[in-house]
Amino acid sequence: MPQLRKPFVIAGFSLLWLIVSIVRAPERFVPTADMGIDASCMIALGAGLREAFISGRDFQFTYGPLTQVLAFAGAWFHNPWSPLDALPLIVLAFETASICLLAVSLILLKELDWKDCTFIYIFAAGLNLFSEPTSFRVLAFLLSTVLTCRALNSRSDSAMVRRSVLVGVMCLVAQLTTAEMGLYSIAASLSTFAIWTLLCIWHRARGVAQPQTRSVLISLAVVATTYIGANVIVSSLLAFSAPSYHYFFDYQRYALEAIGGYNFTAGLPWELTASQTLGIAIVAAFTLVAGLGFALKSDSSHAALLLPLLVSSMISLKSAFVRSDTGHITQATSLLLFAFVLIGALYFRNVRSFKTPVILWSGMFGLLWLSWPWAGFYAASDIFVAAGNSPFQKLMRIRASSSSVEKVLPDELVAAVADTSNTPMLTFPYQNHIAIKLQRKVLAPVLQSFDATTPKLQNFYVEQLEEHGQNLDVVYGMDDIAFPTLDSVQTITRLPIIFDYLYEHFGLTTDAQFGHGFYLLRRITSSRRFNTAEVFFDIHKTSGSEMEIRPQNPSRCSLLKFDLRVNYPAVQYFGRPLPIDLTVFQNEALLLKTGLVAIAPTVPFSTYISLMPPELFHKVFAKGSAPTSSWNLLRIGPRRSDWLGVPYSELHIDKITCVTIPPFEDNLAGN
Repeated sequence: MPQLRKPFVIAGFSLLWLIVSIVRAPERFVPTADMGIDASCMIALGAGLREAFISGRDFQFTYGPLTQVLAFAGAWFHNPWSPLDALPLIVLAFETASICLLAVSLILLKELDWKDCTFIYIFAAGLNLFSEPTSFRVLAFLLSTVLTCRALNSRSDSAMVRRSVLVGVMCLVAQLTTAEMGLYSIAASLSTFAIWTLLCIWHRARGVAQPQTRSVLISLAVVATTYIGANVIVSSLLAFSAPSYHYFFDYQRYALEAIGGYNFTAGLPWELTASQTLGIAIVAAFTLVAGLGFALKSDSSHAALLLPLLVSSMISLKSAFVRSDTGHITQATSLLLFAFVLIGALYFRNVRSFKTPVILWSGMFGLLWLSWPWAGFYAASDIFVAAGNSPFQKLMRIRASSSSVEKVLPDELVAAVADTSNTPMLTFPYQNHIAIKLQRKVLAPVLQSFDATTPKLQNFYVEQLEEHGQNLDVVYGMDDIAFPTLDSVQTITRLPIIFDYLYEHFGLTTDAQFGHGFYLLRRITSSRRFNTAEVFFDIHKTSGSEMEIRPQNPSRCSLLKFDLRVNYPAVQYFGRPLPIDLTVFQNEALLLKTGLVAIAPTVPFSTYISLMPPELFHKVFAKGSAPTSSWNLLRIGPRRSDWLGVPYSELHIDKITCVTIPPFEDNLAGN
């Protein structure tokens, strides 16, 4: 039957995509104590839901409750229960969600027939579009965009209003994957309705019949109201299901804090080459011109299809401007490339009428093939591999894979925590998989401590630790030993409030390290304080925004504490606020090169840097005093970056404090 061709095509390509995903999944994942950030957090998401430890309610994180459900589904499929060994299945669950979201989006696009869907799947496979495990976030955004298309194409005002309710709900669903996608979705939907209203007014002024702007504006209001109402319902469920949920809109408030902090603390330079960037930019320009050509035609049935896609594509690009590594760039531009492929399908539907556009599009695709990092015949190769190796059998082998505690964690750590097996564990700054493998209750107020990027989030983190009282073990991973220092900014610089709390209330159980740079901390019976001395200094401007700071008197310090204020120009919202490079000299010889990030831009804040070698930093938590270093010069300036980097406009160093660590003889709590 002709009407079933499109669903059959979508189902067939979805099955092929699933097979490719299974082929690409690692069959033997070997977890280690120093596992990467992304892998550790995905494992913790899956494990957390089993313990009713819910994102947005019990802890804050970039990924929301819906992503946690997906991670749990992947972990649950593993037999026996083992979130660490289930990591390939968690990734596969994410990819399965992507497959389903794209399938639903194409089904809902009534303007596309089975031939168009075939075209889209084939060319998307050639580009490996949406192949990243977390592409479900972008595809949730795409589905909200598709529902906006359907609303604009409604044949009656009542149908437009009903579909607008679905748009608002889908914006919330996108938010429950990641808060960022929720904001993108609602911004794109409201912007599309507003632009559509202006287009209706413009076409009517030219004497062309168009829907009443009143119905479009009502639908805009319905989308906004539904989205707000759905957030109220979510907050009600979170607030009434846990006593630790302090304020009604905590989930939304902390999510916005994390998004704002991410913009100032997580930037990475543009990673694509100039030729790749130029090629993608040319294809993007072609897509915008071609899409607007359809959208501005009053007699075009595809106007309501392409306008929402173009608006969403432009908004999605913001993600590429902050953390501009290849993965973030390709995810941020994937909606734009989906629109490009869709336009190609519309052109090839009637080659005779679109001879010149078809030739231009083909040339643009060739350019994109040469520029896109993931372009290649990888999917076809994977299907060929699957023909000789059963994907089902591989899936069963992944499902039954296992690793022992001894292979994941150092023997000494397993023995050291054996006497507190019922005690919750904080693994700082992000290695939650250690607590999970030890079968300990995970305490992670912010799942990746690096995401506690603002003072409000760090205060929330400390409040949650304080509520646990004496009953807590901390496994602390040292910069540059347990893991590479994130973007050349020390952990204590990113998280000064949390570091203050850990120093005041926790001490080492032993000077011996566990594995590569991990140490065990437990509460001390009374709090302690740093020894501090203010450093009086002279500032000399060198060139541009750079400056040199010289202390008026020599000093030896373990840490330096800075009270400062950093302002960025308004263009920060369209680019990437740059970190501050800080170089410390000892008698004109280089002692340390590190970075500062604005955890509280435009307002005063305090932060630390360590002058100690990374292998000795654990001495901060020891009973004896920590090593010190002398210094006589600081050089400070904006980090050099690409054209997207936005240097600070003002930097005020109000105070520098020399910090030393006094010995203490207090006992650990419970000893």
